[in-house]
Amino acid sequence: MPKAAPAPAGAGPKAACRKPDMPLGGGGESLSLMPMVNAAPHVDLLGADIVRNFALAPNQKKLLTNPSFAALNKPLQGPVPVGQVNLEQKFNNHKCGNVETLKMSSFNFDKEYLTFHNFGYASNPARDTRGNETLTSTEAEKPEYGKTIWDKALKRRRLSAEDAEDSWAVPRGDEMVKPEGSAEWGGFVDEGTVRKQMDAEVKMREEEVARQREEEKAVEGEERETKERITSVFHGSKETDYAGRSWIENKVQVPKDVDDKQCFLPKKWIHTWQGHTMGVQQIRFFPNTAHLLLSAGMDSKIMIWDYHNQRKCLRTYLGHDQAVRDINFTSDGSKFYSVSYDKNIQYWDTETGQVIATFTNKKTPFCVAVHPNPSQQNIIICGCSNKKAVQWDANSQTIVQEYDEHLGAVNTVTFCEQGKRILTSADDKKIFLWEYGIPVVVKHIAEPTMHSIPAMVVGGPNKERPYVIGQSMDNKIVCYEAFGKFKLVGKKQWKGHLNAGYAITPGFSTDGKWVMSGDIDGKIWFWDFQKQKNYRVLKAHDGVCMSCLWHPHSTSRVVTCGWDGAIKLWD
Repeated sequence: MPKAAPAPAGAGPKAACRKPDMPLGGGGESLSLMPMVNAAPHVDLLGADIVRNFALAPNQKKLLTNPSFAALNKPLQGPVPVGQVNLEQKFNNHKCGNVETLKMSSFNFDKEYLTFHNFGYASNPARDTRGNETLTSTEAEKPEYGKTIWDKALKRRRLSAEDAEDSWAVPRGDEMVKPEGSAEWGGFVDEGTVRKQMDAEVKMREEEVARQREEEKAVEGEERETKERITSVFHGSKETDYAGRSWIENKVQVPKDVDDKQCFLPKKWIHTWQGHTMGVQQIRFFPNTAHLLLSAGMDSKIMIWDYHNQRKCLRTYLGHDQAVRDINFTSDGSKFYSVSYDKNIQYWDTETGQVIATFTNKKTPFCVAVHPNPSQQNIIICGCSNKKAVQWDANSQTIVQEYDEHLGAVNTVTFCEQGKRILTSADDKKIFLWEYGIPVVVKHIAEPTMHSIPAMVVGGPNKERPYVIGQSMDNKIVCYEAFGKFKLVGKKQWKGHLNAGYAITPGFSTDGKWVMSGDIDGKIWFWDFQKQKNYRVLKAHDGVCMSCLWHPHSTSRVVTCGWDGAIKLWD
């Protein structure tokens, strides 16, 4: 078969595809062009000269031969996937290539850094792979290769007139001139000057140590003074009466059949307790007898008042540095807890006014709840700004447990079912139910229409099947069952007042028939628990009415507090 003649130069690929016996010129039989098709994919042959019949998969971990170093470091070879330039592209961790971590000591880094900025060059960390020994600064006009920072003369300090007499150089005008007879070795001063400088450094260090000791003594003195300072002031003439009874004991007979009595709405204002210089945040009655009233003020003071007799302030507690957020008595009233915006939790002796313990987790506590079991009055749970409800042991001043499922600051902690369960609410607009001592949420209460609930109270007509009411931030009070499945009682909502933006504590009457709450206008509102109907509104305070308490033994008396600094009694 005759061979085809080679295509003339410049004839192009179409000429190469003609029939062997077809003439190049026009006329005769027409040309039949065939397209060129290359079915083989593009193969990356970078570094093919060092393959030398050796191939190794990238994921292979065992070597059965003894390859050379060049073969081990050769580029990957094979068909290149569509959309990639080469096989190395998918292994790159940077748009310019593969960036690897280089371990370098701080000494070598500082040396190369100073050499680069002083002499215009530095050693190349990747010189083994790239072949470049140095990196040159683009700002340097003429890099001084070979010089290091050790060759650069050190700048000598100008000496004062007193130190220049015995030194190796003396100032003359703007220059340092070496006097006759002075010795210099290696660019350093003589032995006498070195000794003098060392003595000056030793003296400086001794002065620094002495200053630190004085500061430590000052801090210890402040702490000692804080511990020894007066933590309370008794305002009465004597702490005991003629019979030797303490001022904290109740001298009034407590009625026994108060639970069977019906409560009535108060009509008039009969007394005001004045003493706080700023707003009053919370009030609590003395347990069981309610003959004393404890108040927490934003002036960092806690005051206890006499409910009967002359109704004066009996003792002021001065342990906090900032506004007091919440207070709570123990079951017998002999001690109480307080939390403040100074991030401290304090454990007080009610009678003596001494601080038994002070502890903190460096977070702002917003509430404090004492365990209802009389044998566990040292256990408290505080809702904090770090999205946790923290359980403390006041005896050891340690954290026992942390309930940390909330996504916002915890505002309330409520014990339910004789302390077996805990109900918490937070700024994340959720209510969580916990088993006591177990930091696992038993029930999540969260709805898209819910608002945050910064205050909750347990009560109701039936003591065995109580309810918990919460001050919702959409100007209403919501109700949940405080037993069983803790279901929402949707039909029971009390509206009409304005409370948005304030943690106003609602309240129940002693018989559970009435629900009451303050509002931002200083009014006190009263609703029927069953009918959810408002029956009375009283103008109580000039500022926000923050809390209200129904006296447990006087069926028609209510105590309110507000940000006007007043505590008022209504009957």
